[in-house]
Amino acid sequence: MNNYILSIDQGTTATKTVLYTLNGDIKAISTQSVKQYYPHDGWVEHDPYNILDSIKTGIRDIFNKTEITKDQIIAIGIDNQGETIIPFDKKTGEPLYNAIVWQDRRTSQFCSRMKDAADEAIITEKTGLFLDPYFSAPKMNWLIKNVDKVKDSINKGNAVIATSDVWLLYMITGRQSIMTDVTTASRTLLFNINELKWDNELLELFEIPENVLPEIVPSSWFFGYSDPSVCEGISAPIHSSVVDQQASLFGHTCFNKGEAKITYGTGGFLLLNTGKERLKLNDRISTTIAAQYNDEINYAIDGGVYCVASCINWLINELKIISSPQELSEIKFDLKNPCSTYFVPSMAGISAPYWKSDMKGAFLGLSLNTKGNDLIRAMIEGIAYRFMDLVEIIRNNGFREISSISVDGGVSRNDFLMQYQSDLLGIKIQRPAVRETTSLGSFYLAGLKTGIWTDVKSLKEKKADEKIFIPGNNNSALLENYKIWQNAVKAIINWHDSF
Repeated sequence: MNNYILSIDQGTTATKTVLYTLNGDIKAISTQSVKQYYPHDGWVEHDPYNILDSIKTGIRDIFNKTEITKDQIIAIGIDNQGETIIPFDKKTGEPLYNAIVWQDRRTSQFCSRMKDAADEAIITEKTGLFLDPYFSAPKMNWLIKNVDKVKDSINKGNAVIATSDVWLLYMITGRQSIMTDVTTASRTLLFNINELKWDNELLELFEIPENVLPEIVPSSWFFGYSDPSVCEGISAPIHSSVVDQQASLFGHTCFNKGEAKITYGTGGFLLLNTGKERLKLNDRISTTIAAQYNDEINYAIDGGVYCVASCINWLINELKIISSPQELSEIKFDLKNPCSTYFVPSMAGISAPYWKSDMKGAFLGLSLNTKGNDLIRAMIEGIAYRFMDLVEIIRNNGFREISSISVDGGVSRNDFLMQYQSDLLGIKIQRPAVRETTSLGSFYLAGLKTGIWTDVKSLKEKKADEKIFIPGNNNSALLENYKIWQNAVKAIINWHDSF
């Protein structure tokens, strides 16, 4: 009888449930959409039960697609959205408010006021992060200050205010687990990444009581057994829980210093493994923690681009210049002829190194001769330039050991973007044959805890590339365009700051 590991990739717009053989082959996959709510401008929420139902439906669909039995699933791995928050009552399991999604900007003014009152350098030294609505602590503070159910539950000593993984694990384990892993904790602005614990000074700063927070454990861990009543009869150990981006880094087998990946998804994320010593940075880019699978910690540089596929979806749904992402991939652009239209992809704010949470996006260089394809190309190049921003920060801080970058996410299927990105960076880009690298990472982590593998060396040997993009010999024209684009960003920042 063949055995399997179930990997649950719980993302922002969908939950993917993937059934893996112990060799790492995909037996079946199910994708269930997750609905987003926008109660006010800049607010983004999920219904927690909708997320849980997407997991339940995904598991049910896997059984319908295969002939496996529940006993053949020997472990479960889960990855999560990272900074998204779900407050709940640990006695009843009831969510006390909707999930506040990482994209949510309702705490922009709070973060601005705190920057004036607090020493952000101390926060960054402790957490590797910056004061921005993107991270969890401002959201948690908002819940405590504004939601009566949360206040009442805190007064009764029943409240848990934590990242979405905590509530999902709590429900999936039949209300046994109140845990998070180090990667997810490192996204909160409350976790000291030097001492690897919740930081009392930060808790006081954000006015968050420590008793509402979960226990912190490694990413590859025993989080409890799945509740058969929730998981379609499955009672299997949950052996991994990890932030989706760190899961992706692990799925790309970036276990060593200097290995990097970029995800081109709803948002875009560059993660670079910097090894066991934290890299001291002089620029405003985040440091986080890579997935922990043994007693050691690896640090990672983390750069986010808030809008990637979401920009392209806007191009499709609102401007209607193209009808699908597939159509975008079919357009042929000439790499040798630069585009004179520029796009700043800051439609949901802009992160490192600018950190302008309410900045707007913009096209520049429009004329009566500008065509639809010019806007499409400007958007693609604008995405590439944002990742150039991040790599340049890393290089300017003395880290020049990036030999190649592995990519994933739907937008990474666009060959023009991948070649343009490779030429611009002067770095080889590898697109793996396996597309589901995020769920693959949580599968690998669960397999390590289960004992399928004793170390990560054998996982390296499994990696195969679908396509490799080699940088051209001369990228001077692209770098000139990048400089012009940087001036466009400065212009938009000046415009933004004039209000």
